[in-house]
Amino acid sequence: MTSQNRLSHLDALRGIAALMVVVAHFIERTPLKDTFFFTYVNLGQMGVVIFFLLSGMVIPYSLKEGKHALVAFGISRFFRLYPAYWFSIALAVTSSYWFLSTPVPTKSVLINMTMFQALLGTPDLFGVYWTLIMEMFFYMSCAALFSVGLLGRVSVRFGAAVGLLVVALVFATARFYLAKKIPVGLPLCLSIMFFGSFWRDVSLGSNSQLDRKYVYAWLALFFVALPFICFLAYNANYGHNENPYSYWVSYLAGLAFAIAMTLFLRRPIKGLVYLGTISYSVYLVHPFFLEWAAYTTNLPAAFNVGVFLLYILATLALSSISYALLEKPCVSLGRTLNKRLQTGATQRVPPLNTPASDSNAGR
Repeated sequence: MTSQNRLSHLDALRGIAALMVVVAHFIERTPLKDTFFFTYVNLGQMGVVIFFLLSGMVIPYSLKEGKHALVAFGISRFFRLYPAYWFSIALAVTSSYWFLSTPVPTKSVLINMTMFQALLGTPDLFGVYWTLIMEMFFYMSCAALFSVGLLGRVSVRFGAAVGLLVVALVFATARFYLAKKIPVGLPLCLSIMFFGSFWRDVSLGSNSQLDRKYVYAWLALFFVALPFICFLAYNANYGHNENPYSYWVSYLAGLAFAIAMTLFLRRPIKGLVYLGTISYSVYLVHPFFLEWAAYTTNLPAAFNVGVFLLYILATLALSSISYALLEKPCVSLGRTLNKRLQTGATQRVPPLNTPASDSNAGR
C-alpha cells in the first residue's frame, strides 16, 4: 500500500476524540450521568469509535513494501505504544496505592505490561486499557494480510469489514440466548477499523466508483445490523451498566461525527492538532487524575466545575510532558532502529550486474 504523511485534520479529530473520552469519564462519576442526554449519549463510546475509525485510516498505510517490512512495522508499533503505556501502568499502581489504598499484586502488574491481560484473565489496571487489545488485534490482522499480499486489495478489506460485522451479530445472538459475556465489541470494532481503511480513500477524494460502492454497502449493513447487535448484546447488565439505547446511539453518533469531520475538517486547527498529537498520553494518564478527583471530592454529590477544570488541565499538562520526554524520543528511537535495519538490508543485497548477483541467479 502506498503511504502518505500524517494528515493534520486526522490529528485534529483524534484530539476531539481524546477530549470526549476524558470528559465522559468525569461525567460518569457525577449526577450528570443520569440526565436525559447522557443516558443515551456516551461521549466516551463516541470517542472510542472515532479512534478506531482513525486507526483504520492510518495503520494499513503504515505497512510499507521492502526488506523486513513486518519487523519494521513491529518495531514502530512497539516504540509508539509500549513506553507510554508502561508509564501509565506506573500511574495506575500509584493511583491504586494512594487513592484507593489497594496495593497492586506484582503478578498483575507484569501481566498488564504485556498489553494482553484480557487474554490472560487479568483485570486492566486502568479501565481504558480495553481498547488497546482491540488495536493489537487490528495490527496483527493487517500484518497477516500484508504478509500474504492481500492488504492492498480493497475488496479483501471490505470482505473483512463485512465478515466481522456478521461475526458481531452472531456473537450478540449467542450472548443473548446463552446469557454469557461473549466479546461482541471485538469484531464490531475491528469491522469499523477495516471500514476506515477504505473510507480513507473516499474521504480524500477518490474517484473510484468501486471504493464508493464498498463504503455505501458497509454503511448500509452497519446501519441495519447495529440495532440488532446492541439490543441482543447489551440487554443485560454484565457489570458496566449496559444500556442498548446508549450503545446504539453512541456508535451511530460517533461514526457519523467521524465521517463528517474527515470530510469537512480540512483546515488544521493548531490547538486540536496538538491535542491529537498528545492524545495517546491523554488517553493513558487521565484515569490517574480521575481517581485523584474522586479521592479529593465527592463526585457523586455534584458536578464540581473547579475540580473538573483542574482534572482537565492536569491531564493536559502531564500528557504534554509524557509526549515530550517519553513518546516522542521513543518514536524517534524506533525510526532510527528501522533506518539501521533498512540500511543493513541494503548493504547485504549485492548490486546488480556483479559476479555475486550472477552467481546467485540460478538458486
